[in-house]
Amino acid sequence: MFDIVTVNYQTMFQKRKVINKNGIREGDLRKMTSKESALRILRENQDLIAEHIVNQQLMCLNFSETRRQVSIRDAKENIKQLADAIEIKSQITFNGYIVWLNEVLKGYGFDQTLLIDHLTLLVDYVGEYYDEDVSEMIRTFVYAAIEAVNAEVEAEQSFLENCGEYQDYAQTYLLALVEARRNDAIEIILSAVNKGDVSIEDLYIKIFTNVLYEIGRLWQSRRINVGQEHFATVVTQYIMSMLYEKIFTNEIKTVKVMGVCVGDELHEIGIRMVCDIFELNNWDSYYLGANVPLESIIGELERIKPQVLALSATTAHRVPQCIEIIKAIKAQTPGIKIIVGGRPFNMDTDLWVKIGADGHGFDALGAVKLAQRLVNENV
Repeated sequence: MFDIVTVNYQTMFQKRKVINKNGIREGDLRKMTSKESALRILRENQDLIAEHIVNQQLMCLNFSETRRQVSIRDAKENIKQLADAIEIKSQITFNGYIVWLNEVLKGYGFDQTLLIDHLTLLVDYVGEYYDEDVSEMIRTFVYAAIEAVNAEVEAEQSFLENCGEYQDYAQTYLLALVEARRNDAIEIILSAVNKGDVSIEDLYIKIFTNVLYEIGRLWQSRRINVGQEHFATVVTQYIMSMLYEKIFTNEIKTVKVMGVCVGDELHEIGIRMVCDIFELNNWDSYYLGANVPLESIIGELERIKPQVLALSATTAHRVPQCIEIIKAIKAQTPGIKIIVGGRPFNMDTDLWVKIGADGHGFDALGAVKLAQRLVNENV
């Protein structure tokens, strides 16, 4: 039996108390730009705003306290994504996040009006308790995201349609992964490579990339579970390791690239694939993985001296970390070229300029071509 949520608003949401509780004085906000004020409000009042939105939205619904707490957690994540998008001045990344979230909620059986009501409550709350210039900035971001959701046309197009001549291999491999037939999945790929039916480069770009995107799409629509998604990634990484004797050689290479995932990314396979493609194109690659402290990245750059650093960020909230890393590296090792990749940069193709990078690779081959051009410019 669900519990009925009861709400007491008498003291929680008076403007002065919200501000004072978090140490934000009205005079302090006036000294900031609209962007700075919006960021501080969203980040320092995140808990209160999230609880207000959820309590308002669930007043007429029978939800358990556990479900309510989960909703508050999710609301806080939405606020964080909004703040990150405002910080990097990227409407496109917030639109993409909200459209993605809407698809996830649809997979759980929720109508999109639930998400739109949620976002509208956020705008209403900010508009009621904060200055117009601050609330207008937040309102602009949120309403644009709502329009993106309303304009989104549901498409059932499979990523496997991007595999070209390798679609049959990709379909067979995908099915083996979803059905947890590990040995069959391995045999499908190794047999194709050993017979010369597919090059390793095409395997990565045409098959692995599109199959993993399709796995993500299937998870998003709740056709597979998170365990199946993780299994697919692990098996693909294992196959990649089995191919390393074909990828890594003793050939002397004159250019070096280092690949790093920003923060504690769970999806490191993309930058690992990028490094392997660099190897196949006569680069000496050094893959550091994820969760590497900034001082360690700089230390490795000074020790290995690569011409190019490739940074990967799969979500918008990693982009501010990219900014910090790029700024620090350019200050201490100014000669290195820094390229970025990942979903936020593919969505907002001007984002790399805003954060001070030297370029953006849409995919692994694009990253290699970009890196080669940047290196040639320095010769």
